Amino acid sequence: MSTRYAVAIHRIKDAERSLDLSEQLSWAGNEMASILRDGDSAPIEPPIAWAGLAMVHKVQHEIAAAFETEQNELIEAEERAVFCLKQAIGEDPDDALQWHQLGLHSLCTQQFKTSQKYLKAAVARFKGCSYAWSNLGVSLQLSEEPSQAKEVFKLALSLAMPQQAHAVFSNLGNLYRQQKQYECAKAMFTKSLELQPGYAPAYNNLGLVFVAEGRWEEAKFCFDKALQADPLLDSAKSNMIKAATMSGACAGLSSSLLQD
Repeated sequence: MSTRYAVAIHRIKDAERSLDLSEQLSWAGNEMASILRDGDSAPIEPPIAWAGLAMVHKVQHEIAAAFETEQNELIEAEERAVFCLKQAIGEDPDDALQWHQLGLHSLCTQQFKTSQKYLKAAVARFKGCSYAWSNLGVSLQLSEEPSQAKEVFKLALSLAMPQQAHAVFSNLGNLYRQQKQYECAKAMFTKSLELQPGYAPAYNNLGLVFVAEGRWEEAKFCFDKALQADPLLDSAKSNMIKAATMSGACAGLSSSLLQD
């Protein structure tokens, strides 16, 4: 692999971990652009370089969104990412990975119907890609098509390798949670954690099931486990605060009733 490409990827990952819109991303973008413009001593296919440049813009968009950046800047970052991903697909229209990335980007920006179009294009080119099927299920769930989502999640599970299945079980559990089928949801999250102990999204969503059941201590335990596994999981931080607040309020109410 090209050293320049590898260094650029490292810079992107470093900025993504630290949520820092620093010069690291600009340098990474310049490296990817120069590989496309000038070529490289080691062979890097154009679709890979375009996808790398798209990764720069996607991370810029995600970090900017996290810090409530001006709307026009968010739109520009999103447009640059989509442009680069479409350029990568233009170089190789049969590359399922790039269709998947384009669908995932649309899913992250809440363009659910658009994401479904791209994710369906991905699975049409690589029917065995459980990740693409699972993300298609998430998109269908978020666009309020739960029956279709459930079928797609089950198909994703049938295709998933052992190291992939925990994420699909967690997604399916989240669907059951939203449908208030709490026992089914807990079974799915438990299975996810059996396959991948410490998987933060599964702990976080299991905590939400306990919140729905009013089981505050179990909920706080799950949110704490999620944060131990992933200290940057903002949803778990927020859920922990809310659960602690509700737990304290319920304890205060119980004490008041006992005194009466």
